[in-house]
Amino acid sequence: MKSFRRFSKKCQLSRFNNEASKSYPRKLVIMLAWISVHDHVAGGKLRELSKKLDCPQEWALGILVTLWLWGLDNCDSSGRVLNADKEDILEAFSQKLLNRVDGIKLVESLIATRWLDEPEPGALFIHDWDTWQEQWYKFQQRKAYDAERKRQERARKQAQVAEEPEMQQESIKPDEDNNEAADKSKQTRNSYPKGFEEFWQAYPRRVEKGNAYKKYAARLNDGYSDAELLASAINYARQCEQDNTELKYIKHPKTFLSDAMPFLDYLEKQKPQINANEENGDGKIVNPWTGEDDD
Repeated sequence: MKSFRRFSKKCQLSRFNNEASKSYPRKLVIMLAWISVHDHVAGGKLRELSKKLDCPQEWALGILVTLWLWGLDNCDSSGRVLNADKEDILEAFSQKLLNRVDGIKLVESLIATRWLDEPEPGALFIHDWDTWQEQWYKFQQRKAYDAERKRQERARKQAQVAEEPEMQQESIKPDEDNNEAADKSKQTRNSYPKGFEEFWQAYPRRVEKGNAYKKYAARLNDGYSDAELLASAINYARQCEQDNTELKYIKHPKTFLSDAMPFLDYLEKQKPQINANEENGDGKIVNPWTGEDDD
């Protein structure tokens, strides 16, 4: 014979739980309370209770199981019945039973056979409750511990997620030396001379600034001045405005300053200078040094 038998609400609906676990997520399966009934319950105390109630021992055992199931929701871990008197205990039993057994006699018989203890008037305890239901309360404690552990784990993960953006920002932040180097490099890449910036602001289509500056520098090397290049940009912009030129037809600045030098078309025309000879009023070339016609 096994050391003890276990009767429980969980066992009563075990078939439901087994079927539900196949069809529903695990979290939806109802975990029901259970009690344990040891084999030595079937002894002298049980016979004494059945005799006092004038009922079979099977009825007496059923009365005990019913009382213990009721105790799961109405007793603390020591077995003390909470906020209930003898009449309240009768709520545990069906009216069908109470029609056969007097209710007050039922409770008094449970006390007389020490299935219920009454150490003082109004204080009722289920006898040896902490022994019979030790496993149930251990399960409850373990369940509470697991719930708290999971709560703390969720809180830790949420805190970690909240810290990640800041940590990532710090991880990519350069130190002071690298910061200075990065600033200098950025300044080198994106800083242009004042003359070119003025040209850039005046030009009617600002695209590919880096390539435009290369051509601008090349024209300066050819001997053209900042003022001349700026004047050409202003004149070209004025011309585009007068002609209502669509943006897509306006030259890129790198093209405007290219080696073909289309910008020259927008410089003011200057009279050619004659270094050695000058024309007189008659259209003849006069030598400035001698004052005589070359003819």
